[in-house]
Formats: sequence, structure tokens, C-alpha cells
Amino acid sequence: MTLDLADIIRVIRKRVRLMVCIFLIAVFVAGVISFLIPPTYEAETTLRIKQPKDLADSLLADVPIGNTLVTQQLMSTYAEILKSRTVVEDMIVKTQSGKSKKVRYEDMLDRITTEPVKDTEILKIKVQAGSPKEAKSGTNTLVDCFLARLTTLVRSEDAAVGDFIGERLIEAKQDLDRAEDALEQFKRQQQIVAPEAETQALVDNLSKLNELKAENTVNLAASRARLESAQKQISQEKGEFIADSPLIEQYKAKLADLEVELVSLLPNYTDKHPKVIATRAEIEETRNKLNTEIARVINAETPSMNPIYQGLLQGKIQAEVEIAAANAQTAALNKITTEGEEDLTKLPAKEQDLARLMRDDSLAQDIYVMLAKRREEAKISEVMQPTDVQIVDRAVLPDKPIKPNKRMNILMGAFLGLLAGSGLAFALEYLYKTINNGDDIDYYLDLPVLGNIPDFEQSAAMDQRRLRKQIGKLIPKNEKEEKA
Repeated sequence: MTLDLADIIRVIRKRVRLMVCIFLIAVFVAGVISFLIPPTYEAETTLRIKQPKDLADSLLADVPIGNTLVTQQLMSTYAEILKSRTVVEDMIVKTQSGKSKKVRYEDMLDRITTEPVKDTEILKIKVQAGSPKEAKSGTNTLVDCFLARLTTLVRSEDAAVGDFIGERLIEAKQDLDRAEDALEQFKRQQQIVAPEAETQALVDNLSKLNELKAENTVNLAASRARLESAQKQISQEKGEFIADSPLIEQYKAKLADLEVELVSLLPNYTDKHPKVIATRAEIEETRNKLNTEIARVINAETPSMNPIYQGLLQGKIQAEVEIAAANAQTAALNKITTEGEEDLTKLPAKEQDLARLMRDDSLAQDIYVMLAKRREEAKISEVMQPTDVQIVDRAVLPDKPIKPNKRMNILMGAFLGLLAGSGLAFALEYLYKTINNGDDIDYYLDLPVLGNIPDFEQSAAMDQRRLRKQIGKLIPKNEKEEKA
């Protein structure tokens, strides 16, 4: 059976009361629910995600489409770190310390939204809460916890090196005090004012060698600390990574040979000697090529462009290179020092003792000064180390709630009520096809109506009700006339 416009109008006229009732009920329910739902406020902050310069140049060398892909991957990476359990739970502790019932991590995660702005380095962060103050505080605290976590990840290697240098500095100060006391006591006992020229030359040479050995020892220990820290974090992130590149091994071997050559030149030449300058320039060039190759291998072997993970991998491989070079330097320095010790044995016994004490004192001074300098450099590096994330705008108090949208809810309720009322009206019309009046006979049977039999019982009941109403109106009026 097909419907035309006349049928639709007829059904609407027939069921208009039902449709209006359902419409009003739906609007009323939507309005009540909208006013009963507690309001939800949302605060927003924006961050700028910069590409790390140390990795970007080398890592993007093989990317033909520019930096857009890398920027998007950086956004996704930092968004996941921001939503990590460590960051979110830290934010929950700081914002809800005084509350008896704290929000669970999973529930808080549903309130956090990250949205990168297309074709920019901007990342929007939104946090929802039950009040404007909580929304603002939660958003700003979340960003602070996120930046603190990034700082911890990025500076972990520097912290490990700084801790090692701090411990070694205390030991170096004690060694320096003992060496100075021993030298002073020996000079006083032997009544020596100044050593012989030959002894002084040997002491200076051995002191320089020992200074190089001490510096090499510190560098070796620092590299091992960085390697241990990087390996620990890599194992926590994604497991072990092995860089299998013949070119890396070639550069590592060449760098070790150049470091040994430099060590053999320093005892005999000054820093401004052409041979020393040329060797150091070649070492720098080899290091740059090695770093480029390391970055290329990391970019090829790791499908994820996680900058933190790649930085850990690069730091790990560089630490391994530094350890290999330091070990080669140690072997060369030990050999040269042994030759110097043999020359020292040719001196008289008294001069030998004096030379050794002077050497120990000079070495202790050099080690202490070097460690103190390295410690200050580590502190400065830790404080001044740049971050790839900058806060553009902090969150402010939101003016109005984002939920519930009362106007939209009422409009939606009205639409659903109208839809439900119309649907029910047409369903009743075509499911229950009963003949109630002459119009139904004309519509369904297409027959002329000659007459109808009235319902006398219903008419009598209606007449009785009408009569009672009229009597009720007349009785009070007669009573008023009698009283008057």
C-alpha cells in the first residue's frame, strides 16, 4: 500500500494528540536530564614540539617528503608519553592529594585529549574536570609532569656521569692531600729545596703522561656510566639493539688508531704543533662521519621515529666507541709510561724518590682540577640542556562548561520525540485497521455511507452528565435568591 500526501495529512490529523504528547514528554525528559547532569569544564594548553637538531639533520637525510612526517611522528610520540601511566599518575597524586577518593588512571585517561594542529609544530592538550579550577590545575600539572618526565629521560646519562664525577672528586681530594703531605715531609727530611734539572724534566714528562692517563681514566669511566644508563633505559623501552654496520666498525677502528697517535704526540709536542693540530682535525672528521653513520643505521633499523629511543640508541653506540678509543689510549699510555719509568730508574735513589713524590703530587693536582672542571661542566650541561618541548600558552579558567549542552540536548529530544511520535502514529494506523466512523468506511472500503446508527447508551449518558451540570449551576443561584 502506497502513501500519498493526503494519507500522511490524514494520519497526522487523526493522531495529532498522541504525537504532541510524545513530543512534549521527550522534550521534558531531555530538559530534566540536561539540568541534572553535573557540568564538565575543559581547560586547554598548547605546546610547541621542536625537532631535535642533533638527530634531525642526519635522520631526515633520506626522507624525500620533508619534515612533515617526522613532525607528525614526534607529535604522536610525545602524546603517548604525556598519556603514559608514569605521567598521569604523578599528575593525579599532585592534584588530588587532599581527596579521600582518587581518580583511577583509566578514568583520568578518558578526560585527557591531545590534538595536533595541522601543518604546525603545535600540540593542543585538553583536560576535563568537574570545576573550572580543577580543569585549569589538572591541565597545567599534567604538562609540568610531562616536561619533568622528558627531562628525566633526556638527562639520565648526564646525571649518571655527574654522580660518578662527584664521587671521584672526593677521592681525588684525599689523594691530593696525601701526596702533598708526603712530598713536603720528604723534602723536609732530606733538606731538599729544588730537584735537579734532569729530575725535573723527567717529572714533567711523567706528569704529563699521568695527566693524560688520568683524563683517559675519567673519560673511560664516564663513557661506561653513559653506556650502562643507556642500556638500562633501552631494555625498559624496547629491548636490546645491536648496530651491525661494517662502516661503523671501520670508523671505530680508525678513531682508536688516531687517538693512540695523538697520545704518542702529546708528550713530545705542544697543542699548537702542526702534527697535533692535524691529528685532532682528523679525529673530529672521523667522529662526524661515525655519528652520521650511526644515525643512518638507527633510522634504518628502527621503524619507529621515537626521538627519545633513537637518542638512547645513539648514545649507547657513541659510548661504545668512546670506550674502545679509551682502551686503545690506555694501552698506548701504559707503554709510554713504562719507558719513562725506566729512565727514572737511572737516577740516584734519592732523586728517584723525589721524582716519584713530585710526580704523584702533580698527578693528584691535575686529577683534582680536571674533575672539578668536569663536574662544573656537567652541572652547567644539566641546567642548560635544551628541551624540544616549549609551553606556548598555559591553561586558564574556562568560562563555561562544555557539557551538558542544554540547548542541543533539548533540540535533540524534540527531534527524537517528533520522530518517535510520528513513527508510533503511523504504526498504530497501519497495524490496527479498525473501522471507527464513516470516514474509515469511505477510505478503506470505498463505499458510500447512507446513514449510521447512533449509540443511544452513550447519548443517554452524555445527556445525563449535561443535565447534572445544568442543575449544579442552577442550585447555587436559587439559594442566593432565597437568602436575599
